[in-house]
Amino acid sequence: MIFASTQSRKVLAQPFRIRACYTHRIYGEMTGARVTTSAPKKGTPLVRVREYGVLGLLALIWGASFLFIKIGVLAVSPATLVELRLLFSVVTLLLVVACQPSLFAGWRRFWKLSLAVGVINYVIPYLLIAWGETRISSGMASILNATTPLFTVLLANWWAAVGYEALTVRRGLGVVVGFLGVGVLVGPGLFDLGGGQHPDLAGLIAVLIAAAAYAVGALLSRGYAGSAQLVGPLGSQLAALIVTLPIALLWSPPTHLPSWLALGAIAELGVLGTGIAYLLYFWLINHVGATRTMVVTYLLPCTALIWGVALLGETVTWYALVGLAFVLVGTLITNGTLTGLFTRRRKGSRGRIAPAALAVPAETVVSEAAELSDTSPLRTQ
Repeated sequence: MIFASTQSRKVLAQPFRIRACYTHRIYGEMTGARVTTSAPKKGTPLVRVREYGVLGLLALIWGASFLFIKIGVLAVSPATLVELRLLFSVVTLLLVVACQPSLFAGWRRFWKLSLAVGVINYVIPYLLIAWGETRISSGMASILNATTPLFTVLLANWWAAVGYEALTVRRGLGVVVGFLGVGVLVGPGLFDLGGGQHPDLAGLIAVLIAAAAYAVGALLSRGYAGSAQLVGPLGSQLAALIVTLPIALLWSPPTHLPSWLALGAIAELGVLGTGIAYLLYFWLINHVGATRTMVVTYLLPCTALIWGVALLGETVTWYALVGLAFVLVGTLITNGTLTGLFTRRRKGSRGRIAPAALAVPAETVVSEAAELSDTSPLRTQ
C-alpha cells in the first residue's frame, strides 16, 4: 500500500494529460483491453508548438505559391515558368536523394506511372494555373484549386483501377455544396452580377480544369503504394521536366534574362513550394499523422488570399469569400470531418467516452487518414 500511495502521488503530480494517458494505459493492463495509446513523450507541449509551427509554415509556403506564380508570369511565359519551377524542385529533391539514396530506391519499376503522373499531375495543371493567373487573381486561383478533393470524390466513383470509392449520399452532398461555391465564384462574371470588375471566365475555367487534372493525378498516384518516399514526387517531376522542355522552347521562349524579382519568385516556387514543401509535409505526417496534416488543405486558400492582398494589392470580393466558404464546407462534408465532429459531440454528451480517452495526446489516436491522401496539397499546387 505504501508503494501504491507513492505511485499515486507521482501520477497526481503530473500534468492532467499525462495523468490521463497513464490512467488509460493502466486500465488496459487491468482489463486486458487493447489500448492504442502510448506514453506521452517528454516535452510534449514544446513538441506541439514545433509541429503547429511547421504546419503554419507549410500553409504559408503553399499559399505563397500562387503569389509566386503571379509574379513569374508577368516576366516569362507560363511554359517557361513551369519548366524553371520543375527544374528548381527536381534539383532540390535530387540533393536530398544524394544524401539518402534509399528515398528513391526502386524507381525503375514505376517509370511508366511516373510519366503518366508527370503529365497529368504536373504538366497540365501547372500550365493551366500559370496561364489562368495571367487572367485572374492569385487568390481566386487558390480557391478554385481547393476543389480538387471534390473532383477526386466524383472521379473515384467511376475509377476502374485501384482507388475506386462509391459515391455515398454524404460525399454526394459535399460535392454539391462545394460546387455551389464554384457557381458563386463563376456566376458574377458569367451573368455580370454584383457590379464592378469580374474575373475572366476563361481563366476561371482553366484553373478549374487544372483542379480536375490534379484529381486524376491523385487517383493515379495510388499506384505508388509501397514505393520509397520520393519515388513518386521526384520520378513524376523528372518526367514532367522533360515533357515541358519542348513546350517551353516553342511557347514564347524568353529573349532576355528576366528580372531578379521574377527569377527569385520562380526559384522560391520550385525550391520552397514544390521541393522543400514535400519534406515538411512528410515530416508532419510522421509526427502528427495524415489526418491533422490535412488541416493545411483548408488553410492554404486563406493564406493565398492574405498574400495576394498584402503583397499584390488584390481585392477580395464578397463572392470570393462566399465561394471559398462553400468549397471548404463541401470538402469537410465529403471527407467526413463534419460528421465525425458531430458524432464525437453526441457521444460525449451521452458520456460514452471516458475522460481518460479524451485527454490522451492526439498523436496516439489510431487514424484512418491514409484515404485522405487524395486531398493532399502536394497535388494541388
